[in-house]
Amino acid sequence: MSSPVYTVSALVRYIKSALDNDMNLQAVFIKGEISNFTNHRSGHWYFTLKDAKARISCVMFSSYASRCPIMLKEGMKVLITASVSMYEAAGSTQLYVTKVQADGIGDLYLQLEQTKARLAKEGLFDPMHKKPLPTYPMSIGIITAKTGAAVQDMLTTIARRWPLAKVQVYPTLVQGSTASEQLIQVLQRADQNGHEVLLLARGGGSLEDLWCFNDEALARTVYQLKTVVVTGVGHETDTTLVDYVSDARAPTPTAAAELITPDRHEVLQKLTSMRQRMLQALRGLDQKSRSSLESMKNNRYLKNPLAYAERQKLQLAMMVKSLGDVENRVERSRHTLSLEARKLAYQAALLLQQTTRRNERIEKQMIDIMQEKTRVYKAQMAHQTALLDAFSPLKILNRGYSIVSKESIIRSVTQLQLRDEVEIRFADGRAIAQIENVKENDHE
Repeated sequence: MSSPVYTVSALVRYIKSALDNDMNLQAVFIKGEISNFTNHRSGHWYFTLKDAKARISCVMFSSYASRCPIMLKEGMKVLITASVSMYEAAGSTQLYVTKVQADGIGDLYLQLEQTKARLAKEGLFDPMHKKPLPTYPMSIGIITAKTGAAVQDMLTTIARRWPLAKVQVYPTLVQGSTASEQLIQVLQRADQNGHEVLLLARGGGSLEDLWCFNDEALARTVYQLKTVVVTGVGHETDTTLVDYVSDARAPTPTAAAELITPDRHEVLQKLTSMRQRMLQALRGLDQKSRSSLESMKNNRYLKNPLAYAERQKLQLAMMVKSLGDVENRVERSRHTLSLEARKLAYQAALLLQQTTRRNERIEKQMIDIMQEKTRVYKAQMAHQTALLDAFSPLKILNRGYSIVSKESIIRSVTQLQLRDEVEIRFADGRAIAQIENVKENDHE
């Protein structure tokens, strides 16, 4: 019996069918490390799950990714729930993930993100709280391990760039379960010693080695220190919680030492430039002073000061006399103005009196005219009222007459028929009547 010959697609479909029908592979728990994570714009997550010996491709569709409690990052250790299947187009085995949770250090990542979010909400990362770095620090405190390359690199860098600074090293644990507590104590002690800047640093290491710098209590302590704090923890790719709350962060301990110190050669160049500018300014001032002195020597007033004083005295006497003449003219003008003011006041009072009398006459004339017009209007109104009363239907009714109407006023018996209902209007009311007889007047 010969073996069957498969096409590639047929073989892949066979393998996929075998994997899909294997119930042991439909809800598998796998733990590993996240790698090559991609958050696609469609909402799907693509990543590789790996350990020391193997790796496998994973996809988490948006319907599951949107409900995932954590955001995946490179290097996170996770525990996933997935089904095993075959991606036919690539002919590769693939995990279809339905659930992700932190595992081991992954739990620490989740805790770190939660702590970071809480501190950010409280404002501990706000740039407005960052203290400015001293330009020329003369007292520097270094908080780091007692031995190791990091402390030597920092001391060498500071000595090379800014040897004028006094440096004090505060040795402490920089990894382990008790490191954060000791770091807090050392930082608080260094903060009381009057340093201009504190350098909190350690060399590179694994994520677990650097984890003490993610301690919430340590981060709050760094934020509360009065002294400027610069951090340089790990390598350039490492960022810990203390980096967010410090006043400045450098990627490495050496870079942190460079950040807090000026370059002495640059300072010397600035001082040399300042000295040259000062000398140039002094030379200019000296030249100006010499020119002023020479000008004073040639001043004709200073050559014969007594004659100059006599001339000034004479000019002053003339000015005093002229001032006296001005005072006399002012006094005469003041007297003239006083007379004119009294004259104007008298004329104004007289004009006011005349105007008042004229206004009173005009007012009386207007009142007389208005009274006469009112009398004439009243007489005319009485005459018009009498005419209206003479022709008013109401007045006629008061004399005993009445008005008969049926939809309109009845002016002739020809407008009436037997049994018609009519309205009779009297001076004091109305009545309804029925026509029983209609008779016209004889016209003989």
